[in-house]
Amino acid sequence: MSRIFISYRSSDGKKDADRLCADLSRLYGDDQVFFDKQDLRGGTAWRSAIVAALGGKPVVLLLFTPDLLGMQHPEGGRRIDRDDDPIRDEILTARQHGALIVPLFTEGMTAPARADLPEPLRFLKDAHGLKLRTEDWATDLARIVSDLRDQGIVPRDEPNGASVPRRGFAQRVQRGLMWVGAFFVSLFALGLLVSAFDDEDEAASTLASDAATAEALFRALQAIAPPPAPVATPQLPAPPDIAGLWWSIDENNRRLRVLFTVVGTTVELQTDPFPVNWYPHWQAYAQGVRSQGLVVSEVRYVGNGVLSHVMGVPRIEIPYRAVTGDGRGPLDTGSVVLNASADGRELTGQLWSNGEQAETPLRLVRTP
Repeated sequence: MSRIFISYRSSDGKKDADRLCADLSRLYGDDQVFFDKQDLRGGTAWRSAIVAALGGKPVVLLLFTPDLLGMQHPEGGRRIDRDDDPIRDEILTARQHGALIVPLFTEGMTAPARADLPEPLRFLKDAHGLKLRTEDWATDLARIVSDLRDQGIVPRDEPNGASVPRRGFAQRVQRGLMWVGAFFVSLFALGLLVSAFDDEDEAASTLASDAATAEALFRALQAIAPPPAPVATPQLPAPPDIAGLWWSIDENNRRLRVLFTVVGTTVELQTDPFPVNWYPHWQAYAQGVRSQGLVVSEVRYVGNGVLSHVMGVPRIEIPYRAVTGDGRGPLDTGSVVLNASADGRELTGQLWSNGEQAETPLRLVRTP
Protein backbone atom coordinates (compact mmCIF):
# COMPACT_ATOMS: atom_id res chain seq x y z
CA MET A 1 0.00 0.00 0.00
CA SER A 2 1.11 3.61 -0.62
CA ARG A 3 2.32 5.40 2.48
CA ILE A 4 0.53 8.59 3.54
CA PHE A 5 2.55 11.55 4.87
CA ILE A 6 1.08 14.49 6.79
CA SER A 7 2.91 17.83 6.45
CA TYR A 8 1.85 20.86 8.51
CA ARG A 9 3.05 23.95 10.38
CA SER A 10 3.16 22.90 14.03
CA SER A 11 2.41 26.40 15.36
CA ASP A 12 -1.25 26.22 14.28
CA GLY A 13 -1.75 22.91 12.49
CA LYS A 14 -1.08 20.39 15.25
CA LYS A 15 -4.71 19.81 16.30
CA ASP A 16 -5.95 19.18 12.76
CA ALA A 17 -2.88 17.06 11.98
CA ASP A 18 -3.36 14.99 15.16
CA ARG A 19 -7.01 14.38 14.34
CA LEU A 20 -6.30 13.56 10.70
CA CYS A 21 -3.54 11.15 11.72
CA ALA A 22 -5.85 9.38 14.19
CA ASP A 23 -8.65 9.00 11.60
CA LEU A 24 -6.35 7.83 8.79
CA SER A 25 -4.54 5.40 11.10
CA ARG A 26 -7.86 3.77 11.98
CA LEU A 27 -8.64 3.40 8.28
CA TYR A 28 -5.27 2.46 6.82
CA GLY A 29 -3.24 1.23 9.80
CA ASP A 30 -0.62 3.01 11.94
CA ASP A 31 2.25 1.76 9.80
CA GLN A 32 0.87 3.42 6.66
CA VAL A 33 0.49 6.96 8.06
CA PHE A 34 3.69 9.00 8.56
CA PHE A 35 3.26 11.71 11.18
CA ASP A 36 6.29 13.55 12.50
CA LYS A 37 5.28 13.49 16.17
CA GLN A 38 5.15 9.70 16.03
CA ASP A 39 7.68 8.75 13.36
CA LEU A 40 10.64 11.17 13.55
CA ARG A 41 12.60 9.40 16.27
CA GLY A 42 16.30 8.77 16.72
CA GLY A 43 17.31 11.25 13.99
CA THR A 44 15.06 9.79 11.29
CA ALA A 45 14.58 12.46 8.61
CA TRP A 46 11.65 13.25 6.36
CA ARG A 47 13.86 12.79 3.30
CA SER A 48 14.85 9.27 4.37
CA ALA A 49 11.23 8.35 5.06
CA ILE A 50 10.09 9.63 1.64
CA VAL A 51 12.88 7.71 -0.12
CA ALA A 52 12.01 4.54 1.81
CA ALA A 53 8.39 4.81 0.61
CA LEU A 54 9.18 5.35 -3.07
CA GLY A 55 8.15 1.85 -4.12
CA GLY A 56 4.66 2.45 -2.79
CA LYS A 57 3.78 5.79 -4.47
CA PRO A 58 3.89 8.07 -1.39
CA VAL A 59 1.13 10.65 -0.91
CA VAL A 60 1.70 13.88 1.02
CA LEU A 61 -1.30 15.62 2.61
CA LEU A 62 -0.27 19.26 3.09
CA LEU A 63 -2.36 21.16 5.65
CA PHE A 64 -2.90 24.79 4.65
CA THR A 65 -3.30 26.82 7.85
CA PRO A 66 -2.74 30.57 8.31
CA ASP A 67 0.82 30.03 9.55
CA LEU A 68 1.83 27.73 6.69
CA LEU A 69 2.59 30.74 4.48
CA GLY A 70 2.12 33.59 6.95
CA MET A 71 4.47 32.63 9.80
CA GLN A 72 7.31 35.15 10.17
CA HIS A 73 10.98 34.35 10.77
CA PRO A 74 12.66 36.02 13.80
CA GLU A 75 15.15 37.65 11.43
CA GLY A 76 12.36 39.10 9.29
CA GLY A 77 10.34 37.91 6.30
CA ARG A 78 8.26 34.77 5.93
CA ARG A 79 9.62 31.40 7.00
CA ILE A 80 8.28 29.74 3.85
CA ASP A 81 10.53 31.99 1.73
CA ARG A 82 13.71 30.72 3.40
CA ASP A 83 15.61 27.67 2.20
CA ASP A 84 15.96 26.38 5.77
CA ASP A 85 12.20 26.27 6.40
CA PRO A 86 11.35 22.64 7.29
CA ILE A 87 7.91 22.72 5.62
CA ARG A 88 9.39 24.06 2.40
CA ASP A 89 12.05 21.34 2.51
CA GLU A 90 9.43 18.63 3.10
CA ILE A 91 7.34 19.73 0.12
CA LEU A 92 10.31 20.05 -2.26
CA THR A 93 11.74 16.71 -1.11
CA ALA A 94 8.39 15.01 -1.70
CA ARG A 95 8.07 16.52 -5.17
CA GLN A 96 11.67 15.64 -6.07
CA HIS A 97 10.96 11.98 -5.31
CA GLY A 98 7.68 11.81 -7.22
CA ALA A 99 5.21 11.88 -4.33
CA LEU A 100 1.62 12.96 -4.96
CA ILE A 101 1.02 16.21 -3.02
CA VAL A 102 -2.57 17.02 -2.01
CA PRO A 103 -3.25 20.44 -0.41
CA LEU A 104 -5.86 20.33 2.37
CA PHE A 105 -7.47 23.68 3.18
CA THR A 106 -8.43 23.84 6.86
CA GLU A 107 -11.27 25.88 8.37
CA GLY A 108 -11.45 29.33 6.75
CA MET A 109 -8.59 28.71 4.31
CA THR A 110 -8.78 29.00 0.52
CA ALA A 111 -6.27 28.28 -2.23
CA PRO A 112 -3.53 30.97 -2.17
CA ALA A 113 -2.79 33.18 -5.15
CA ARG A 114 0.17 32.06 -7.22
CA ALA A 115 2.06 35.23 -6.23
CA ASP A 116 1.69 34.31 -2.52
CA LEU A 117 3.67 31.09 -3.03
CA PRO A 118 7.48 31.05 -3.25
CA GLU A 119 8.65 30.41 -6.80
CA PRO A 120 9.74 26.76 -6.11
CA LEU A 121 6.32 25.99 -4.56
CA ARG A 122 4.09 27.54 -7.21
CA PHE A 123 3.39 24.12 -8.64
CA LEU A 124 1.00 23.72 -5.66
CA LYS A 125 -1.37 26.15 -7.37
CA ASP A 126 -2.00 23.49 -10.00
CA ALA A 127 -2.41 20.64 -7.49
CA HIS A 128 -5.88 19.24 -6.79
CA GLY A 129 -6.77 20.60 -3.34
CA LEU A 130 -9.46 19.44 -0.91
CA LYS A 131 -11.16 20.95 2.13
CA LEU A 132 -10.60 19.80 5.71
CA ARG A 133 -12.98 21.90 7.80
CA THR A 134 -13.58 21.40 11.51
CA GLU A 135 -17.38 21.63 11.31
CA ASP A 136 -17.60 19.45 8.18
CA TRP A 137 -14.87 17.03 9.18
CA ALA A 138 -16.76 13.80 8.49
CA THR A 139 -17.83 14.96 5.00
CA ASP A 140 -14.39 16.27 4.07
CA LEU A 141 -12.62 13.19 5.42
CA ALA A 142 -14.88 10.99 3.28
CA ARG A 143 -13.91 13.04 0.21
CA ILE A 144 -10.20 12.65 1.03
CA VAL A 145 -10.60 8.89 1.40
CA SER A 146 -12.50 8.78 -1.90
CA ASP A 147 -9.70 10.66 -3.70
CA LEU A 148 -7.08 8.39 -2.14
CA ARG A 149 -9.11 5.42 -3.34
CA ASP A 150 -8.92 6.84 -6.88
CA GLN A 151 -5.14 6.75 -6.46
CA GLY A 152 -5.31 3.06 -5.53
CA ILE A 153 -5.01 3.65 -1.76
CA VAL A 154 -7.80 1.63 -0.17
CA PRO A 155 -8.64 1.34 3.57
CA ARG A 156 -7.33 -1.92 4.98
CA ASP A 157 -10.79 -3.29 5.95
CA GLU A 158 -12.44 -2.41 2.65
CA PRO A 159 -13.13 -5.45 0.44
CA ASN A 160 -11.41 -5.49 -2.92
CA GLY A 161 -14.36 -7.12 -4.58
CA ALA A 162 -17.24 -9.41 -3.85
CA SER A 163 -16.82 -13.05 -4.80
CA VAL A 164 -19.56 -14.81 -6.67
CA PRO A 165 -21.28 -17.30 -4.33
CA ARG A 166 -21.31 -20.92 -5.38
CA ARG A 167 -24.63 -22.74 -5.62
CA GLY A 168 -25.39 -25.15 -2.85
CA PHE A 169 -26.28 -28.82 -3.41
CA ALA A 170 -30.04 -28.19 -3.06
CA GLN A 171 -29.88 -25.36 -5.58
CA ARG A 172 -28.02 -27.57 -8.07
CA VAL A 173 -30.57 -30.38 -7.64
CA GLN A 174 -33.45 -27.92 -8.09
CA ARG A 175 -31.86 -26.54 -11.24
CA GLY A 176 -31.36 -30.08 -12.58
CA LEU A 177 -35.00 -30.97 -11.95
CA MET A 178 -36.07 -27.84 -13.79
CA TRP A 179 -34.09 -28.95 -16.84
CA VAL A 180 -35.57 -32.45 -16.64
CA GLY A 181 -39.08 -31.00 -16.34
CA ALA A 182 -38.47 -28.72 -19.28
CA PHE A 183 -37.27 -31.69 -21.32
CA PHE A 184 -40.46 -33.72 -20.70
CA VAL A 185 -42.68 -30.70 -21.34
CA SER A 186 -40.92 -30.25 -24.65
CA LEU A 187 -41.53 -33.92 -25.56
CA PHE A 188 -45.20 -33.54 -24.63
CA ALA A 189 -45.56 -30.41 -26.76
CA LEU A 190 -43.82 -32.16 -29.64
CA GLY A 191 -46.23 -35.08 -29.35
CA LEU A 192 -49.19 -32.70 -29.50
CA LEU A 193 -47.76 -31.05 -32.56
CA VAL A 194 -47.29 -34.41 -34.33
CA SER A 195 -50.82 -35.44 -33.41
CA ALA A 196 -52.11 -32.19 -34.82
CA PHE A 197 -50.50 -32.93 -38.12
CA ASP A 198 -51.87 -36.50 -38.11
CA ASP A 199 -55.42 -35.58 -37.28
CA GLU A 200 -56.11 -31.89 -36.98
CA ASP A 201 -59.81 -32.22 -36.29
CA GLU A 202 -59.38 -34.86 -33.60
CA ALA A 203 -56.63 -32.84 -31.90
CA ALA A 204 -58.77 -29.71 -31.85
CA SER A 205 -61.68 -31.61 -30.33
CA THR A 206 -59.42 -33.17 -27.68
CA LEU A 207 -57.89 -29.86 -26.75
CA ALA A 208 -61.30 -28.21 -26.43
CA SER A 209 -62.49 -31.03 -24.19
CA ASP A 210 -59.37 -30.86 -22.04
CA ALA A 211 -59.78 -27.09 -21.70
CA ALA A 212 -63.38 -27.44 -20.56
CA THR A 213 -62.40 -30.12 -18.04
CA ALA A 214 -59.56 -27.97 -16.68
CA GLU A 215 -61.87 -24.96 -16.29
CA ALA A 216 -64.47 -27.02 -14.42
CA LEU A 217 -61.79 -28.44 -12.11
CA PHE A 218 -60.44 -24.94 -11.41
CA ARG A 219 -63.88 -23.63 -10.47
CA ALA A 220 -64.47 -26.60 -8.17
CA LEU A 221 -61.17 -25.99 -6.38
CA GLN A 222 -62.06 -22.32 -5.97
CA ALA A 223 -65.34 -23.24 -4.32
CA ILE A 224 -63.60 -25.62 -1.87
CA ALA A 225 -60.61 -23.40 -1.01
CA PRO A 226 -60.91 -19.77 -2.12
CA PRO A 227 -57.61 -17.93 -2.60
CA PRO A 228 -56.23 -16.49 0.64
CA ALA A 229 -56.69 -12.80 1.31
CA PRO A 230 -53.57 -10.68 0.84
CA VAL A 231 -51.49 -10.32 3.98
CA ALA A 232 -51.00 -6.74 5.15
CA THR A 233 -47.36 -5.64 5.40
CA PRO A 234 -46.57 -4.86 9.05
CA GLN A 235 -45.71 -1.22 9.69
CA LEU A 236 -42.41 -0.70 11.50
CA PRO A 237 -42.53 1.72 14.42
CA ALA A 238 -41.17 5.19 13.75
CA PRO A 239 -37.59 5.71 14.99
CA PRO A 240 -37.22 7.66 18.23
CA ASP A 241 -36.94 11.43 17.89
CA ILE A 242 -33.73 12.74 19.46
CA ALA A 243 -34.48 16.44 18.94
CA GLY A 244 -34.90 18.54 22.06
CA LEU A 245 -33.30 18.89 25.49
CA TRP A 246 -31.19 16.22 27.20
CA TRP A 247 -29.13 15.98 30.39
CA SER A 248 -25.51 14.81 30.11
CA ILE A 249 -24.57 13.05 33.37
CA ASP A 250 -20.89 12.49 34.15
CA GLU A 251 -19.26 10.01 36.54
CA ASN A 252 -19.62 12.51 39.43
CA ASN A 253 -23.35 12.87 38.70
CA ARG A 254 -22.92 16.45 37.46
CA ARG A 255 -25.63 17.39 34.98
CA LEU A 256 -25.15 19.50 31.85
CA ARG A 257 -28.07 20.49 29.65
CA VAL A 258 -27.65 19.63 25.95
CA LEU A 259 -29.88 20.77 23.07
CA PHE A 260 -30.13 18.82 19.77
CA THR A 261 -31.79 20.55 16.81
CA VAL A 262 -32.59 18.22 13.90
CA VAL A 263 -33.37 19.23 10.31
CA GLY A 264 -33.56 16.20 8.01
CA THR A 265 -30.27 14.31 8.49
CA THR A 266 -28.45 17.33 9.95
CA VAL A 267 -28.16 17.66 13.73
CA GLU A 268 -26.89 20.67 15.69
CA LEU A 269 -25.37 20.40 19.18
CA GLN A 270 -25.37 23.14 21.83
CA THR A 271 -24.63 22.80 25.53
CA ASP A 272 -25.07 25.15 28.44
CA PRO A 273 -21.82 26.66 29.77
CA PHE A 274 -20.15 24.75 32.61
CA PRO A 275 -17.43 25.95 35.03
CA VAL A 276 -13.84 25.02 34.19
CA ASN A 277 -13.31 23.67 37.73
CA TRP A 278 -15.60 20.74 36.91
CA TYR A 279 -12.76 19.01 35.05
CA PRO A 280 -8.99 19.10 35.80
CA HIS A 281 -7.90 19.49 32.17
CA TRP A 282 -10.11 22.55 31.65
CA GLN A 283 -8.95 24.02 34.96
CA ALA A 284 -5.32 23.53 33.86
CA TYR A 285 -6.11 25.09 30.49
CA ALA A 286 -7.65 28.17 32.12
CA GLN A 287 -4.60 28.61 34.35
CA GLY A 288 -2.27 28.24 31.37
CA VAL A 289 -3.89 30.96 29.26
CA ARG A 290 -4.38 33.40 32.15
CA SER A 291 -0.75 34.51 31.73
CA GLN A 292 -1.64 35.53 28.17
CA GLY A 293 -4.43 37.76 29.41
CA LEU A 294 -7.24 35.35 28.48
CA VAL A 295 -9.72 34.65 31.26
CA VAL A 296 -11.69 31.42 30.82
CA SER A 297 -14.18 30.63 33.57
CA GLU A 298 -16.79 28.65 31.60
CA VAL A 299 -16.74 26.32 28.59
CA ARG A 300 -19.49 25.06 26.30
CA TYR A 301 -19.65 22.80 23.23
CA VAL A 302 -21.20 23.55 19.83
CA GLY A 303 -21.20 21.69 16.53
CA ASN A 304 -23.08 20.42 13.49
CA GLY A 305 -23.11 16.81 12.34
CA VAL A 306 -25.05 13.95 10.83
CA LEU A 307 -28.03 11.94 12.10
CA SER A 308 -28.32 8.41 10.71
CA HIS A 309 -30.30 5.30 11.65
CA VAL A 310 -28.91 1.81 12.20
CA MET A 311 -31.71 -0.81 12.25
CA GLY A 312 -34.13 2.01 13.06
CA VAL A 313 -32.04 3.29 16.00
CA PRO A 314 -30.68 6.88 15.77
CA ARG A 315 -26.92 7.46 15.65
CA ILE A 316 -25.34 10.92 15.98
CA GLU A 317 -21.87 11.92 14.70
CA ILE A 318 -20.91 15.54 15.36
CA PRO A 319 -17.55 17.36 15.03
CA TYR A 320 -17.58 19.89 17.88
CA ARG A 321 -15.83 23.09 18.97
CA ALA A 322 -15.21 23.94 22.61
CA VAL A 323 -15.63 27.69 23.18
CA THR A 324 -15.80 30.01 26.16
CA GLY A 325 -19.12 30.72 27.79
CA ASP A 326 -19.42 33.92 25.73
CA GLY A 327 -18.44 32.22 22.46
CA ARG A 328 -14.69 32.88 22.11
CA GLY A 329 -12.52 30.17 20.66
CA PRO A 330 -12.22 27.45 19.64
CA LEU A 331 -10.38 26.28 22.74
CA ASP A 332 -10.44 22.67 21.50
CA THR A 333 -11.99 20.55 18.77
CA GLY A 334 -13.08 16.94 18.61
CA SER A 335 -16.00 14.68 17.81
CA VAL A 336 -19.05 13.27 19.56
CA VAL A 337 -20.57 9.88 18.65
CA LEU A 338 -23.82 8.81 20.32
CA ASN A 339 -26.21 5.89 19.85
CA ALA A 340 -29.80 5.97 21.08
CA SER A 341 -31.39 3.23 23.17
CA ALA A 342 -34.26 1.27 21.63
CA ASP A 343 -36.87 3.34 23.47
CA GLY A 344 -35.14 6.62 22.60
CA ARG A 345 -34.80 7.69 26.24
CA GLU A 346 -31.01 7.44 26.53
CA LEU A 347 -27.94 8.29 24.42
CA THR A 348 -24.56 6.69 25.06
CA GLY A 349 -21.21 7.06 23.34
CA GLN A 350 -17.89 8.93 23.50
CA LEU A 351 -16.43 12.43 23.24
CA TRP A 352 -13.01 12.57 21.53
CA SER A 353 -10.77 15.55 22.35
CA ASN A 354 -8.11 16.49 19.80
CA GLY A 355 -6.28 18.56 22.39
CA GLU A 356 -6.22 15.81 25.02
CA GLN A 357 -5.97 12.99 22.46
CA ALA A 358 -8.34 11.04 24.67
CA GLU A 359 -11.91 9.73 24.82
CA THR A 360 -14.49 10.41 27.50
CA PRO A 361 -17.59 8.20 27.87
CA LEU A 362 -20.92 10.02 27.51
CA ARG A 363 -24.39 9.28 28.84
CA LEU A 364 -27.39 11.49 28.13
CA VAL A 365 -30.98 11.12 29.35
CA ARG A 366 -34.14 12.95 28.39
CA THR A 367 -35.11 15.96 30.47
CA PRO A 368 -38.29 15.40 32.51
